[in-house]
Amino acid sequence: MASPPTHVALRAAWLSCLLAGALAHGASQSDPAVAAVPPVGTEAPSAVRPPPTLTPGIGAAQATSRAADLIARGYTEQEWWLGGTAQVHDRAGSRSEDGRWAARPRAGSARPYQTRLLVRRPADPTRFNGIVLVEWLNSTLKFDLDGGWILLRDEILREGYAWVGVSVQAEALPGLLAQGPHRYDVLRLPGDAYAWDVYGDALQTVRQHAQRLLGIPAPPRLRLLGVGYSQSAVFLTTWLNAFEPVLRRLDGTLLHGAAPVAAPLNGDEGHAFAPRLRADLNRPVMQVQTEMEVSVSWPLSKTPDTASVRYWEVAGAAHLDADVQAETRAVAPRDWLDSEPVCLKPLNALPLRHADAAALHALRRWVVDGVPPPTVPRMGRGPLGFLAHDDDGNVLGGLRLPEIDAPLARFGTYGNVSRGWPSVRGLYTCIAGGSTVPLSAERLQRRYGDRASWLRAVQTSADRLLQSGLLRPADHALTLETARRTPWPASR
Repeated sequence: MASPPTHVALRAAWLSCLLAGALAHGASQSDPAVAAVPPVGTEAPSAVRPPPTLTPGIGAAQATSRAADLIARGYTEQEWWLGGTAQVHDRAGSRSEDGRWAARPRAGSARPYQTRLLVRRPADPTRFNGIVLVEWLNSTLKFDLDGGWILLRDEILREGYAWVGVSVQAEALPGLLAQGPHRYDVLRLPGDAYAWDVYGDALQTVRQHAQRLLGIPAPPRLRLLGVGYSQSAVFLTTWLNAFEPVLRRLDGTLLHGAAPVAAPLNGDEGHAFAPRLRADLNRPVMQVQTEMEVSVSWPLSKTPDTASVRYWEVAGAAHLDADVQAETRAVAPRDWLDSEPVCLKPLNALPLRHADAAALHALRRWVVDGVPPPTVPRMGRGPLGFLAHDDDGNVLGGLRLPEIDAPLARFGTYGNVSRGWPSVRGLYTCIAGGSTVPLSAERLQRRYGDRASWLRAVQTSADRLLQSGLLRPADHALTLETARRTPWPASR
């Protein structure tokens, strides 16, 4: 049946939060004193800029650092400084609906920047699998958040990927300075209008200086995969449409949790709504969306699977679930932690990271072996267009992890609020965090009969996903072990 109309207001509120993170950039970021766009030509964006400089940071990173947890997993973390010159870019021609956009550097707009690269890699160089994930760090919360790392961490560590987080947006500077005022006062990020050159320089630097950054001999073939979580995926959508076809810096991209918009090139234009990824990318793109984004962003479900794009919708998943929030708290500034709200319901606990791990592995096979990922059905919708849910309140269709295919709970994507005084922080954290509401013992009895039947249902679902490439072997084993350790609720 269609989603209850009472959810519409909450969904509209969440969409406002989601879009606010994406739209609150660019309007005041460009330099108003720079000259007009030059005539359209054929040269690559930023082709005349001098190469950036790379300097190792002294001592340990003080922001977004996970060094303590990495040591036990056989990984190291090091921070580097990247300095160069960035320019503002303007559109060259129209921003067409097919995503074939062009960008040109604006004459006289060059400004210096200094940013950081946070590098995580296997301590043993022989474990490196030849693939570097280069993440556009998320700044929505006013500090650098490695959202892609959070969701992909388990797959990264067990498969030997390297990861590089790039501080791209000036909005993160207050958080950086709060966590390391003396260390990060050297950073200079002139604004979102210059972000394209900063990220592009980071990609070029990783490829050209991989031996220094990764502590490895020259790999037979190094592959770079772009990663963007939430707002960062919005920016990477524009990168893929306007910059990547010319600069060719990436071998593939993983986008997670984007709003249905693409970021503007600068403050002189607005966002592009419901953008399509251009069909001539010739660079594989995996796009993973949670139920939360899909339910308020209907155009997302119309994203076509093409020769270069795979689009997965994860049923029951929330944008900022319990696992993401726990890992966010581990790297957040103290003042952010001091204002943490308490939500009325437990946050969404569906293991979304299992879907992202499968997506990363599928992207790797696509890039390395030329094997396209499996396709996933869209979520079901009712006559009015709202997502359709079953009698337990769980959505129909989509990529269905065993936890929602054989559920013990209703995984809500709306309906959670803060217990305290209403605030923007509480609205964002609790609504974006979704909810987990256990099904009653009576309902489980009617659905499964007994615990053994439920365990068989979990096994069947997990096996099916494993065979279709939608669940990694380690996550398959963890799913079954978790189910075996889960107590069966007693009837009242």
